[in-house]
Amino acid sequence: MTQLNRRQIFAGASVAALAVAAGGAVACTPAGQSRRGTGSDVASLPSGLKDQLMKLTESHHVAGCSVSAVTRERAVYADAWGVARAGRPMTTLSTINIGSVSKTVTAAAVLQLVADGRIHLDGDVNDVLAQSRAYGPQSVRSPYYPGTPITVRHLLTHLTPLANGPEPGPYGYAVRTGPAPDSGELGRWLHDFLTPAPRGWAYDREQNFTRSQPGQAHWYSDIGFDLAGFLVHAVTGQPFADYCREHILGPAGMVNSDFDRDRIPDEHRAYPHAWFEDGVKKGMWLDYRNLIPVAIADDFTGHVEYSPYASCLTPDGGLRSNAIDLARWVRLWLCGGVMDGTQVISSAQSAEALSDQVSPAVMAASSAPLPFISQGYAWHRLRGDAAGVWQHAGSEVGTASYVTLDTARGVGAAIVMSSEVAADNDPRPRMLQQLLDAVAAA
Repeated sequence: MTQLNRRQIFAGASVAALAVAAGGAVACTPAGQSRRGTGSDVASLPSGLKDQLMKLTESHHVAGCSVSAVTRERAVYADAWGVARAGRPMTTLSTINIGSVSKTVTAAAVLQLVADGRIHLDGDVNDVLAQSRAYGPQSVRSPYYPGTPITVRHLLTHLTPLANGPEPGPYGYAVRTGPAPDSGELGRWLHDFLTPAPRGWAYDREQNFTRSQPGQAHWYSDIGFDLAGFLVHAVTGQPFADYCREHILGPAGMVNSDFDRDRIPDEHRAYPHAWFEDGVKKGMWLDYRNLIPVAIADDFTGHVEYSPYASCLTPDGGLRSNAIDLARWVRLWLCGGVMDGTQVISSAQSAEALSDQVSPAVMAASSAPLPFISQGYAWHRLRGDAAGVWQHAGSEVGTASYVTLDTARGVGAAIVMSSEVAADNDPRPRMLQQLLDAVAAA
């Protein structure tokens, strides 16, 4: 992705290396913590560490922040500070858009169907689309390589020529206080975006596609993951969000996470925030004034709360989650796809997701916005990461999040923020390093 007004922006320009100590795998065993995800049985951060993290977020104008740190066996720490929304403090259950961390859930949904034999990783996406009863694109091909299939594996590893294109108009960010977007909107947008004119009103071969051959170039693609999510609907007949709720979030015990804002209890809803200085918005994202319910004075400095908003492009970044549920998500991946004795993702597919799926030569020429050195299924590693570290960051308008696995030490961490951070001055990598080191030493 090259545009800062699209759904996912990973981290700052420089990302600290996440050191990994040598160590073997540890068996995952239930730790007796609450399956309902209240977090009441998880310890707060040590006071010294919390003070350091609070000072760091305050210096970066973060409105509210929640964090968690885990081992394979249990959530060890969870804590929060700052503001979730007007009149409500941030808690470990404060739930907000987590941006592209959602892609790890989308990958899990596809991998479940691969394990069931309903989707083939190296199959042509058109073979799936041809059998779909859901409204959407009937065929997806690069206009520059019309004879080369785009495969499901390409979607999960950012090897497609699908660019993010222009802003999606009525399918993009909009203030929505009622039900979630119609599940059919995703298919309609993909149809309009990927189907040549006159049937597709948003089709633009120059903006919607790169000139790379499918499978030959690494190009971070939000649209690729939206198409992957649509394939879940096409194969199962269930809208993507419904499938994930039933087959992933529920079995994983992530009971306070959902793609539908109205399913989140009101007391847990956090709102996005933007930081303004002298009337000018700061942070990664463009200034979406249509999401701000008040006028901003030219001399205003401080946080502004966005109205609730939503987009139908849920597979690439629409999940709403919190530090407690993401602790479970991190543990699930550390445990080979198992949570509380339930095999949510097959051990084989989990291992493949956290392994190199793209050749070093292709990764060396990656056009991703950060220095990728390895690409799994959604999960990736960056320059400076030691062996065994896999991560995914995310951002939405007014939010920031991050999840990291240190598979060698058997620990992981998650961060959820109710405001943006700056692309060139991101505190999250440093925070994650401190959390990982603390939980490894606990």
